[in-house]
Amino acid sequence: MKKILFLLLLPITCFAQGEISNFWKSGTRGISAVINDKSDSYWISRDPIVGSRYGRSLNLNDDGTFNSGNFAWCDNDCFYHSSGTFKKIDETHIQLQINSSSQTILCPDGEKVNTEPRDLGIFEIKYHENGYKLIKINSK
Repeated sequence: MKKILFLLLLPITCFAQGEISNFWKSGTRGISAVINDKSDSYWISRDPIVGSRYGRSLNLNDDGTFNSGNFAWCDNDCFYHSSGTFKKIDETHIQLQINSSSQTILCPDGEKVNTEPRDLGIFEIKYHENGYKLIKINSK
């Protein structure tokens, strides 16, 4: 019985693992919030952003750096931005560090820039139908 159950679940496990491999491809994707030191989870879209004018984005670069921010067609709103580094721990875990974050002058508490590096800890990458969920599993 255990062998039958294992054989039935094997294709699902392999499919999800293959989809998580796509997470590591560089490019810009939608994200639920700009990477920050207050959130413990993020939703990231599966497919790269093409031609969108509004929203939040995450760009993972081949050199191990990331940029996360708001983007819009016009500059008359409050926008946040962060940049830093990421480290691939294994196929399903990522460590994030913010090196710089900022917000524009039109934000409720005005313009701010923070260049103090902040290690955000390790996040687990989970595949979902339309994207990925990063869930913090520890902090330093």
